[in-house]
Amino acid sequence: MAGAIAGYLRAWTVLAGIVAGAAFVVVVLGTRWLAKGFREGFGSRGEAARRRRITRSLAVVDAMDGPAFERHVAALCERDGCRQVQVNGGAGDLGADVTGRLPDGRFMVIQCKRYAPDRSVGSPDMQRFVGTARPVHNAEVAILVASCRFTAPARDLAHSQRIAPVDRELLALWMNGTPLRSIIAMTATNTRRA
Repeated sequence: MAGAIAGYLRAWTVLAGIVAGAAFVVVVLGTRWLAKGFREGFGSRGEAARRRRITRSLAVVDAMDGPAFERHVAALCERDGCRQVQVNGGAGDLGADVTGRLPDGRFMVIQCKRYAPDRSVGSPDMQRFVGTARPVHNAEVAILVASCRFTAPARDLAHSQRIAPVDRELLALWMNGTPLRSIIAMTATNTRRA
């Protein structure tokens, strides 16, 4: 009987050694993989995946027509907690394609420009929006969202008149989960991204 117990103990000791060795290999390899991931892979692969998502999402915007783009912007506003969101786009909207209230209660007016990616929103477009956003619509927050870039004069005018110019790059961030309040804050710091 003592011999059988000793045999079992030896077998268990060998088995425990194998299990412990395998666990050690898994921990070492896992730690190396994680370290490499943080050093190289996760950042670059994560960044590459983020860029692919943004490219795909912008391709969807590029395929939209103007009314679909306005509805898309309104949906983003609702996602971020805006209330009383309405799409007013079309002839006679006087630059108020989307209106509503930000989560903090301020009245917002959004002008949407769905242009081809290689175009730019110029100063004349911005001047028209400046002329209606506050004087006509009483906007507390005025936002011009474009599927393209802004010219430097348009961006300068926006900043001088407290208009939030949301360009293609910021639109992509907004579509990928950055909240509207952060997008608006980013427009105040990005004065020369033409």
